[in-house]
Amino acid sequence: MKMKKYRLRAIGMLIAIACASCGDWLYLIALNLKVYEQADQAAAAVAILYMIKPAAGLLMNSWAGSIIDRLDNRKLMILLYAIRIFGIAGMIMATSLWQIYVLVFFVAAAGAIFEPASLPYITGLIHKRHWQKFNSYRAIADGSGFVLGPAAAGILVGAGSVEIALVANIALLLAAVFICIALPSIKAVIEESQEKGWLTIWREDWQLVTAFSKKFVLLTLLLLLFSFFTVMTAAVDSMEVAFSAEAIGLSESAYGLLVSIAGIGFISGSVLLGIVNRHFRSIQLLTYGAAGGALGYVLFAFSQSFLPASVGVFLLSGALAFANAGYVTYMQEHIPVEQMGRMMSMYQSVEAILIIGMTAVLAGINQLTDVAAAVQIGCLIMLSMTVLLFIISKRALVREKA
Repeated sequence: MKMKKYRLRAIGMLIAIACASCGDWLYLIALNLKVYEQADQAAAAVAILYMIKPAAGLLMNSWAGSIIDRLDNRKLMILLYAIRIFGIAGMIMATSLWQIYVLVFFVAAAGAIFEPASLPYITGLIHKRHWQKFNSYRAIADGSGFVLGPAAAGILVGAGSVEIALVANIALLLAAVFICIALPSIKAVIEESQEKGWLTIWREDWQLVTAFSKKFVLLTLLLLLFSFFTVMTAAVDSMEVAFSAEAIGLSESAYGLLVSIAGIGFISGSVLLGIVNRHFRSIQLLTYGAAGGALGYVLFAFSQSFLPASVGVFLLSGALAFANAGYVTYMQEHIPVEQMGRMMSMYQSVEAILIIGMTAVLAGINQLTDVAAAVQIGCLIMLSMTVLLFIISKRALVREKA
């Protein structure tokens, strides 16, 4: 009976993740279209949306971890879902751009806190021996959202309106909320020796993260290198549309097909990961996935026609399923669950700064040369990061076996 209940909880968590992932894609596409229409088809208005998310992450992640590790993560997840639901409902009724931008900030802020809040909860909910297996299935859940979300958005927007797509997103988030309500609370309590002000707690938490990072140098290097790899993917992705149109010469329909191929690649990689994950350590999934992703990006960056570009996006999407599952499992294995929220939040605040900085750098290169050169330089930097990641991972693997 206990094992049956445990499996139902794990399946419920995966369904909640799939609902949220599908909703995220509905939200992204519908929001872009709503802002584009509201701004009289001004591309700059849509570009601002892509600045709000990292800005919200930077503002929230520097201190959110201190709260995450001291609260009931399940209740916090439910609250964050609720903030997103009310924010999206407000967007449906919003009549001006500034109202939408304010609501987008609150939704982005809740999303920035959600990831470091959910990982400690999942780590406690799932048995240690099942972490890697669960993360493999989680990749499939995320991939289903990647494929179904844009398709559903296209159908709903085409048959009705942008607002209907946002309502569908709310319904999916509500489904995730009800699942979380049914799941048990799991909390590793942090005992405070005395009453302290939040400024003191925040400073001590940063000191804790710094001390942990100095003590486990190889772990820190691995996490930072993978974070920088993630930063480069975000920076390159910001130029993907322009590159596809200007450098490869793809039409809108061909670009849409390319995005679909990326979704199929992610699902294919996720299914393959579910089959072979038990044959690899988490650090190997992380490293091999990052290497495959970088090679896929490089192939895409140097493509001059649809065929090699489609092979590149298929490869990079499938490889990223391996890399992300390996990264999450590796953190679960090496970071104490009672510190996980603070570690993730503070690393992500650094990541947000780098994303903003590297996106600006590639945009500057684009202005000086062209979009192809900017994307190619970004992908080559990404590839060099994976070489360093491979070297560090070999040392870490030898140390683990010793």
